[in-house]
Amino acid sequence: MSHFRQASAVTRFTIPSGMVRTRKACAGVARRASRMVAVAATLLLASAAFATDAAAGLYAFGQATVSSPGNAAPGAVVARHYFTPQDVCGASTCQITSTKMYPKGNASESNGPDLETNVSGLSTRMIIDGNVAVSSTKATLRNTLEIVLFRDSRQPQNGSLNSGFISNYYTINYKAGLLGASNPVYLAAKVDFIDGTCSIPDQTVTLPPVHHHVFSGVGSTAGATDFQVQLNNCPAGYNRIGYQVAPLDDVVAGTPGGMQLRPDATASGVGIQIADASTGQPLALRKSHTVTGYNRATGGSSSIQLRASYLQTGAKVGGGSVHAAAQVLLDYQ
Repeated sequence: MSHFRQASAVTRFTIPSGMVRTRKACAGVARRASRMVAVAATLLLASAAFATDAAAGLYAFGQATVSSPGNAAPGAVVARHYFTPQDVCGASTCQITSTKMYPKGNASESNGPDLETNVSGLSTRMIIDGNVAVSSTKATLRNTLEIVLFRDSRQPQNGSLNSGFISNYYTINYKAGLLGASNPVYLAAKVDFIDGTCSIPDQTVTLPPVHHHVFSGVGSTAGATDFQVQLNNCPAGYNRIGYQVAPLDDVVAGTPGGMQLRPDATASGVGIQIADASTGQPLALRKSHTVTGYNRATGGSSSIQLRASYLQTGAKVGGGSVHAAAQVLLDYQ
């Protein structure tokens, strides 16, 4: 990663849609979602693992210079790095038996989950398939192992995550053969703290009313509506700005881009699907995507082109109001 800057706010957008109607049209209009309030930003970084050989060690956040916003509140996540089971143990799943944790990458061990890094102002934690890990955690890694950087209460100061001594913050022990095996996780990047981040206004996207008979089965969509998420006043200097769409409710299992409805929605058998408007392909939710319009040299404003559609999720579609919502989270490198 190159420079991280923390965003000054987590911006959310809502997608309250129109009515899904049965052949006997439902009266009324969609309920407008309440406006979301911006809070301290969460920066999420998804980058590929540098090591492909499970025995060679894993390097989270690269071995370059990363930029982090200097104005993030303590506890705000500033970066996430994802590893797959193949990265960790060279297989489709990993039977993790324990994890050794080393604050500041030194010899002394900790039970975790939170470890101070060598960079004042940043701490780290490990997350295994969505669950925060401690040294005694035993788990089967099936999807992603995340290394998280977050702001702590220390005064932020530029520095290197690498201690120059042992330098690995984690050692992951897993079953392999008779004796088992292990893989170290290194945090070797340099960190610069930078003032300023992009801002994102809240917005509401309204989909048109549709009749239930336009759907052709589970996974079919209707009422596609393009919209854009505006990024304003982005500072220059980042190598990459990423965005992540994170539903306030759950995703639709097995359907890329699918979001579950809010509890106050009255329609049934439907959800909302988010897609990339330029390609039409469903957007992977809760994963970081590059903001292609960002200019490192000049900064400024740009937009993310997205598309929202009704998504059939059940065998039968019942008429009623449709209301879904998501946050847009930015990450900075």
